[in-house]
Amino acid sequence: MNKLYASMCERFGLNAYVAGNYKKAEGWFRKLEQSEPTSIRVLRNLGVILLAEGRAEEAERYFLREEKLYGASFYRHSALADLAYATGKRKEAARRYRLALKEPECAEGGSAHHMRGLMEKRLAICEDEKRYADSRRAMELFRQAEALREDGAHQKAIDTFLESFALDETNWPALNNAASIYMNVLKLPAEAEPLFSQAFELSHSIQVARNVELCQQAIGRAQKKK
Repeated sequence: MNKLYASMCERFGLNAYVAGNYKKAEGWFRKLEQSEPTSIRVLRNLGVILLAEGRAEEAERYFLREEKLYGASFYRHSALADLAYATGKRKEAARRYRLALKEPECAEGGSAHHMRGLMEKRLAICEDEKRYADSRRAMELFRQAEALREDGAHQKAIDTFLESFALDETNWPALNNAASIYMNVLKLPAEAEPLFSQAFELSHSIQVARNVELCQQAIGRAQKKK
């Protein structure tokens, strides 16, 4: 694979991921994997994409392989912490969050300092058995909300996503999903905007940043029509 095509695969894969099209994103990185199976950009991005698809065991293999090949780092600790948090491994998640928080990238002025607040909240949850149990219930509600959304029960899905967030203050995807229904299905961008903004404040996700931008554009268009 020549460098130009490899760069195209990476760019298209990342664009698809930001758009929330995880299957398409995976497809582009699978093409790249054929020529550079041990590169960081392949191992890390496939891990992130597989985790977003709910394929935690596969994602873990990619993250652990990256760590084995390239050593411990902030991004490897944080990715494995998020994975452990999502799969119910409370003590491992806490261990990894502590390690990530000690890395220089997470210090003030570091490239990942914006992630510190979310990780500190998650660490606090992991250190409290009751709060962590609540986070597991939040995940159950999140899955219920997804099913309600697929069944077309849009307002009930929104309410359930928000109930999920109430049990886990770090569950920013619940806010993002509720806001997406408001904006894309119910065509109520004004209701969506504060939820998108809150999700971004927690996550600093490029996906959520794009949603905030699109929502603000929709609000602007609606105001011009008045």
